[in-house]
Amino acid sequence: MFRCVRPLCARVPYATLFAHNMVLQRVFEAPADKVALRVELPGAPAADFTYGRLQRDVVALADTLAARRGALAAAAGGAPLDWLQAPRAPGVRSVFAQGERTPSCDVLQDTGFYTNAVMCGPGYAYAVALLGSWAVNQLATPMSVAQRYNDELMYVLEHSGARSIIGETKLLQEKFPAEYEPLYVRSAKDVTCVRKDSRSSGAFCAVTQSTFLVDSVYDWDSLMEERALACTRQAEKMELLSVEEIGIDGANDTLHTADDVARRIEAERAALRQKEKEHLISLLFEGHEAQNAYMDGTTECAADMLSFDSEKLSELNPVFRRWVEDPQTKPTKYDDCLMIYTSGTTARPKGAVHSHASVTNMVRVLQDAWEWRSTDSILHVLPVHHVHGLVNILLCSLASHARCVTTKFDDPARVAHRLEQGDITLFMAVPTIYTKIIAAVKDHFSPIEKTGFRKLCSERLRLMVSGSAALPIPTLEQFRELSGHTLLERYGMTEIGMGLSQPLRPVRDRIPGTVGAPLETVRAFVYRDGSASEVADGVDCAAGEAPRTAQFDEVGALAIASESLFDRYWNNPAATKGELRVGAQGTRYFDTGDTVGVTRRAGKAPNFTILGRSSVDIIKSRGYKLSALEIEAALLSRKDLFYEMAVVGSKDEVRGEAVVAIVALQPEAARARGVVYDPATNACESAALASEMRAVALQVLAPYQCPSRYIFVPEIPRNPTGKVNKKELKKALNLP
Repeated sequence: MFRCVRPLCARVPYATLFAHNMVLQRVFEAPADKVALRVELPGAPAADFTYGRLQRDVVALADTLAARRGALAAAAGGAPLDWLQAPRAPGVRSVFAQGERTPSCDVLQDTGFYTNAVMCGPGYAYAVALLGSWAVNQLATPMSVAQRYNDELMYVLEHSGARSIIGETKLLQEKFPAEYEPLYVRSAKDVTCVRKDSRSSGAFCAVTQSTFLVDSVYDWDSLMEERALACTRQAEKMELLSVEEIGIDGANDTLHTADDVARRIEAERAALRQKEKEHLISLLFEGHEAQNAYMDGTTECAADMLSFDSEKLSELNPVFRRWVEDPQTKPTKYDDCLMIYTSGTTARPKGAVHSHASVTNMVRVLQDAWEWRSTDSILHVLPVHHVHGLVNILLCSLASHARCVTTKFDDPARVAHRLEQGDITLFMAVPTIYTKIIAAVKDHFSPIEKTGFRKLCSERLRLMVSGSAALPIPTLEQFRELSGHTLLERYGMTEIGMGLSQPLRPVRDRIPGTVGAPLETVRAFVYRDGSASEVADGVDCAAGEAPRTAQFDEVGALAIASESLFDRYWNNPAATKGELRVGAQGTRYFDTGDTVGVTRRAGKAPNFTILGRSSVDIIKSRGYKLSALEIEAALLSRKDLFYEMAVVGSKDEVRGEAVVAIVALQPEAARARGVVYDPATNACESAALASEMRAVALQVLAPYQCPSRYIFVPEIPRNPTGKVNKKELKKALNLP
């Protein structure tokens, strides 16, 4: 019989502390030795990070955050935990929530005192920074590594009121000016070192011109290096203690011969193995007891879950200790969790605040719809400051105990070769990435390599998804020819997560150019001129009907109701309430700002087509309402001519708006036509070229849809998620 050192019930899984956030809790339930993230950077060896290491590093960062915030609070004369986000009061919900509520945008003071800005590239540090913030119920705000400090980053810091920045050393040095240097936390000593002129970490403090409200900059690399060194020293110390504590029979006997020495060595080794075995069995017993106690035994957990000792609560950071000792203070699922800034393609970026509940629903919906499983491995090449790369890929992977492989999309051919290595089962990207992969495979792969690429992609990858921008049908068809995959298209946005999706199966029901039907928990509301219809799994019509067209059964503005909806726009109640729409049955919706066409099919879910942003993609010309996206899709069917395109409306005294096509020709087509770009505008206009393009347009469009003007550019500028900021593009080309 083996003896346990302490009572079995003393071990409590850390996962029990994180019921407020499903992704965080799932990470702490994962098998410790399973790889969570793999980072593959060109020119560097691949690095694997297990769920066990992720758990330990998240706790370590949470401890650091708690110690630092506590030190700042104490220096300001406040209580040690004044910096914590207070659990949301019962009944305080988003203005878009159903039922009785007090709108959160009316009562919450968005000062930023519990906000952490995250400046990390896609990879392990980012995951730890995000989860570490959530572990102590802080609002995490991802920042784009592609943005400049003097523009977008300053805006985010000033607007969010963030008190802390968590970042990688290189990025912090590149992005932030010297004024932030005194705020750096690089070691345990820095954590408790508070300058005399430090500002309060409470809810209200004065803005400085140089660093806004930031009072701490956590240098991730330096902190982790110090922690790794401390862990190594502790391990060496424990190893020495373990050897010294081993007792064996005859340990004090005098050694006379070589056989005596050999027997002594073997006895010591046997004793060490026995001690390790006893320790392992003790842990298994403790893990088993903790598992049974955890959530009444209803959760699937690994027996080696990271745990703390309930008899030594003093070893926990003060936040975790408070939650254990006073469960009423634990976070709620409606507390602020994540703030993502909108892409700003139609207006100044707004901070969309999601709760733990909405993030949980976003992930669960996609886990079910796309059948995420622990055996999945996804290749991640997208930015992580937007929903696509953050929620659809990283969080779904972690919550599913899958493996996420992050790499740079710096070389389309390299990424294409990575897809065919056989270990990747999922891939999600924006249309421009698929366009570049198509070009790379066509131009750089030999016939044998092309055959191998198609064979391995079709056999090993189970799902490939496109989103964040419209996918041209020719791109879909070309990629299907090269890979054997029909890309799944979906529709989502910062405020709603994913709202619509084509089906996982059968693949034949994925209609090119459409984005499918509402996902689980989602209701779609299509309205125009005071008439509307609600579209869910079936057809639920409100009073009146949306207008019909020859192509669609309904056309109108799209609003969404879902448990995935964001809570509010940060510090902007007017903008939040301005997006509220209420259906005939009293259902509350968020107005997406997009116009859609709906096709109803007997016995099947309705099918949605995104016609564009109502503000920039719906062009009112000569009494017609034209979809810029439809015009783009039709013209892009001529892949021999057009590489990419943006169609916009430009003010016109006669037409109301003129249809203008901003075109990037295929390189061969541009060379053949002798296109020369004006150095001042980096654009070209030619009467002869425009005449040729009009003739092409008449082959695929009705006369009233054809652009009246063509502007040729080397490429269409896009943001990191592949979207075109048409307002900025028009401004750059001096279009009214």
